[in-house]
Amino acid sequence: MKMINFKKMLFASLTIIALAGCTQDDDYKIAAFTPLLFTEDFPSTDGLDNTVLNLTDWKNFAQTGTVVWKNQIYQGNGYAEFTSYQAPDAVSVGWLISPPIDMDANDGEKLVFQSSQSYVSSAANKLEVLISTDYDGTNFATATWLPLQANLPTRDATYFLFQESGIIDLSSYTGNAYVAFKVTGSGTNTTLDGSYQIDNVRVYY
Repeated sequence: MKMINFKKMLFASLTIIALAGCTQDDDYKIAAFTPLLFTEDFPSTDGLDNTVLNLTDWKNFAQTGTVVWKNQIYQGNGYAEFTSYQAPDAVSVGWLISPPIDMDANDGEKLVFQSSQSYVSSAANKLEVLISTDYDGTNFATATWLPLQANLPTRDATYFLFQESGIIDLSSYTGNAYVAFKVTGSGTNTTLDGSYQIDNVRVYY
């Protein structure tokens, strides 16, 4: 049986791995990625652990079900997590959409981030990374969302071990772009109630 406080179970043995593990935001090396157009490290403020993620200009909502992204903190590092574990919903689909990112001010924009998984046992319990340039900031269903190819954790990835997304080329997009992290799972189907974590989102040129 899963432990409710499962994030504490494995982190202790993983944090010694630089950048691949649960990386302290101050230690995440971005010198090669400057100048930055956008950055998000997620709050690490006391009292915000395991609370609904509420960031200025970000959209955090459930498309299906009741589960939304939460802020989590481990050893001073904040990150975003989506888990449908123990939720009452047969289907859980949660979106986390970034603020608008101006793609016209510079050339050669690129996206990087870190992600990890825990207890994911089915390909149907998935994390997707999407981009839109016609999203109006409100009506996500009428916008065109295109998938971005990223290095995402597989089912056999070590739990809570953050990995690099790889460099994702955004240079072909114009106007205001929105990057979305979308997870599909289930609270009632135990093969689909795994978790995904996101941290250190950067757009640079």
